Amino acid sequence: MPKKILLTYFESGMGHITAIQSISDSLQKYKDIQVVNSYVMHEGNNKKMLSYEKFIIKNTKMTNSLKGYGNMCFHILSLFGLKFFRLLHKTTFRGATKGVIEYFEKVAPDIIVSTHYFMTYCGLEYKKLHPDTQIVTYNPDNNVHMWWDNRKEGIFFVNNSLAYEQAIKRHFDRKNLYLVPCTTRKCILESTFDKQYYRRKFGLPEDKFTVIVADGAYAKAKADVVTAYLLDTDRQLSLIFVAGKNKKLYDKYTAIKQNLPDNITLTVLPFMPNIHEYYSASDVFVCKGGPNAVLDSVYMHTPVLIDYYAHPIEKATINYFVDTLGCGEAIFSPLKIRQKIESWIDNPSLLDKYTINTFRLDKTDNGADKIASYIVNC
Repeated sequence: MPKKILLTYFESGMGHITAIQSISDSLQKYKDIQVVNSYVMHEGNNKKMLSYEKFIIKNTKMTNSLKGYGNMCFHILSLFGLKFFRLLHKTTFRGATKGVIEYFEKVAPDIIVSTHYFMTYCGLEYKKLHPDTQIVTYNPDNNVHMWWDNRKEGIFFVNNSLAYEQAIKRHFDRKNLYLVPCTTRKCILESTFDKQYYRRKFGLPEDKFTVIVADGAYAKAKADVVTAYLLDTDRQLSLIFVAGKNKKLYDKYTAIKQNLPDNITLTVLPFMPNIHEYYSASDVFVCKGGPNAVLDSVYMHTPVLIDYYAHPIEKATINYFVDTLGCGEAIFSPLKIRQKIESWIDNPSLLDKYTINTFRLDKTDNGADKIASYIVNC
């Protein structure tokens, strides 16, 4: 019988999903395994499971739209700790937990792979009933927060040395803790053309300084106000606004696009599976501190300008990509962001040091390959 591997997809922003996709891509290289890709919360039309995911998505949006909300949530939960998290999911959210475990029973996997703390928790609860099942987690964040389940029965992968040290402090078992490079999806690995190629592909001006602005899947942080400031520049600028799943902002900027001065070229995008190609077409990516969006931009060798962080996870993104790797800057004032962009338009060579530093991460040294190898051989 081939080994059955269940890959669990969970939406809380898109970062957890892109991370599990990278592992799925790497597992395609192996034969004699059975891979099940599943958006678990949507299986069986279980209202409790659907309601829980909507609750997580709603709170993800709130952390981006309400200043201080994310830090407050993390602070409160850090006071109560992991035991409280487990209790909450055995009581308040027991219906969702029960539904996920019942789905696991139906699939009967040999290995459950997770990139989200709730899936990891449910997997470890399932393992109590089925001790032979392996629970493998990849944490796509650049830190290890207090919701990740540290039970020694689980295997835990992190993507940088700071996260590894945090995991040790949070009492993860060293024998089951692994440090790997960041994961890379197949589409990122196959995107090897230069900036001018992607500008031609998408009909973007080839001779204008190009800025892409995004705030993850929901466009709930500063993308709107930053874009408004950038549209006021008197410089020649090609501006790409990514509305993602936010139809209100998509419609707003589609209308604005019709009445802009000649120096501005505005491109408005919905959610795009190939958004990384637009990163490559740009001179700089302005975004919040979502770790996977920033990672994709760095892999496409486009410097980042981080305009917002919602909580400690996104603060760790700034620490890693800006402070440690030097792949861009963090500026939180929309006016100062426009002034910085204008200085780069006037002197694009000022970005060279950040572009050079994006090569400090090698996307071909793929953490997903290492995780897939572990999964197949464990």
